[in-house]
Amino acid sequence: MSLFSRAARNVLRSRVRTIGVALALGIALSAFLILSQINYGVSENVASARAAVADLVTVQSANSSGFDASSRLPNDLLPKIAEVPFIVSVQRVLLETPGFTPGQGGGPGSGGMPANFTLYEGIDSTSAVSSFGGFGGGSGLTITAGSTLTSTDENRSVAIVGSTYASDHDVIPGSEISVNGSGMQVVGVFSSGSGFGGDSVILPYPAAAAAFAASGPNFITVTVSASADLDSVVSQLRTVLGSGVSVTAASQNSGGAFGSAVDSILSSTQFESYAALGIGAAVMVVVMALLTAQRTREIGLLKAIGFGNGKILGQLLTEGLLLSAIGLPVALVATVALGPTVAQYVATSSSSSGAGPGGRHFFGNFASRLVGGVSFALTPEILLLGAAVTIVFGFVGSAYPIARALRLRPAEAVRHE
Repeated sequence: MSLFSRAARNVLRSRVRTIGVALALGIALSAFLILSQINYGVSENVASARAAVADLVTVQSANSSGFDASSRLPNDLLPKIAEVPFIVSVQRVLLETPGFTPGQGGGPGSGGMPANFTLYEGIDSTSAVSSFGGFGGGSGLTITAGSTLTSTDENRSVAIVGSTYASDHDVIPGSEISVNGSGMQVVGVFSSGSGFGGDSVILPYPAAAAAFAASGPNFITVTVSASADLDSVVSQLRTVLGSGVSVTAASQNSGGAFGSAVDSILSSTQFESYAALGIGAAVMVVVMALLTAQRTREIGLLKAIGFGNGKILGQLLTEGLLLSAIGLPVALVATVALGPTVAQYVATSSSSSGAGPGGRHFFGNFASRLVGGVSFALTPEILLLGAAVTIVFGFVGSAYPIARALRLRPAEAVRHE
């Protein structure tokens, strides 16, 4: 009988035990794959978001506590900003989330914020229109129906809406919607390639300011001619605008609540994925140790009839690899089936971790949407990672039992009861 056949027979000797081990290993491996995929997907989305704003500068109130009235900037900053060289465009951004009071606790959504809130964005349509003013990588808008906002729409009561909003409210181009009591005609529906912004409504800045009686924008985005000029523009804007205004490169906005929420997702998924690995390895070690202990007499007899340590090592290692491999299909099925649910839980947790005054509620929800675009399809990368971890489980689980078996003396093992 070949080494593989003998190992397979031993692994399948107790089907109940084998099924139990396969389920335990499959769950541990699935947890690792899901959390690793979330970590990788969020990292990729963040990197893409930062690359998209490499030439963007944000201007906001130095004492901004979120997206409430106290965070408004005066409109007279625009002429001062326009005087700074190397600036291609200036765009005011007004953000409103009706039904959400910054700093509130509790509520129907995570972190004191409604789970499915609508973000109303007023943006100067004289420049390229982007969700959230392009900050946080929200620039990737694809018009799926109708048209986008252009400079001719600057003084019109029109809007474009995200695909999620359009689906939830049964809206198409030409539909009329109400924005804080003001009627707006929908001219287009967009899809956000960054994975968030789908439930936003984007209006020309004058129409949004009138609808919400806003005295000024929440922040201003400044597009620089080249990323090489970014530091110079930031320095000059700080000098021109004074200490009452915060000027930062958008790609460096990782120290605030948005960055904190992203860091929370990355650190928690990384730690939990390592924990899942540890649990899977521990299961294998315990199972293989028990199997070896139960077969002490058998191993002694094999040694007594001439089986060398090499054959014993090969058989136990093959059994460990086969046993761990049985858990791989379970893990792959669970990854595809449970991945979106786990991602939703991680997103909700990150939203809750963003709880705090002002915009931290918003940024916790905003950052958590990075998780929404993570794919759990069985890609070659997922299959290779699963196979690699399966092999590691097999080796780690077999290490102690093999060391113990190799130290057995045939005479002592044969007398073992």
